[in-house]
Amino acid sequence: MNRDDGWDDEVRDAYHRPIEGEEQARARAIDRLRRESARPSRVGAWWADPNALTVRPWVAAASLLVALVIGAWGGARWITSRGASAPTPAIATVATEPTAVTFVFRAPGASRVTLVGDFNGWDPTATPLKRAATGDSWTARVPLARGLHAYAFVIDGRDWAPDPSAPLAPVAVFGRRNSLLVVGEDEVL
Repeated sequence: MNRDDGWDDEVRDAYHRPIEGEEQARARAIDRLRRESARPSRVGAWWADPNALTVRPWVAAASLLVALVIGAWGGARWITSRGASAPTPAIATVATEPTAVTFVFRAPGASRVTLVGDFNGWDPTATPLKRAATGDSWTARVPLARGLHAYAFVIDGRDWAPDPSAPLAPVAVFGRRNSLLVVGEDEVL
């Protein structure tokens, strides 16, 4: 391409030449920014502004401690106002008698259902379920000690299934997920 040397100089001069009305536009923009920053902000906008509230660390720590103390005191007053007693130590609440738990499992078409768990050594013959009158549900009543128990159902001696109405254990044992049951004092969770 053949360029005219004067063309480059013209472009360079035009680039450096001030734009018409540039000073007025700059002055209007600065004036607008001053007016907007002086205008009161929306209610609650300070919440999003990181510089709106500054507190010394010791003041923040003391405020948190005061809030925790007031919360604990208020919670204790609320519990006592409802007539509930304060929690007793765990040693005093240990139940010596097991709690009877009824297991129900729906298995239409099954000829035999058994219960396995840490409470019977995972023995598939130790706790058979009885067929309910409806024909597709199976039940068993088992005395269990307080604590957390893992269990599953065995259908026809070969298929292991978790209880669909109970939470699953977080860790798979032997490639299967078991159900969890928490037995408390006279209650089952």
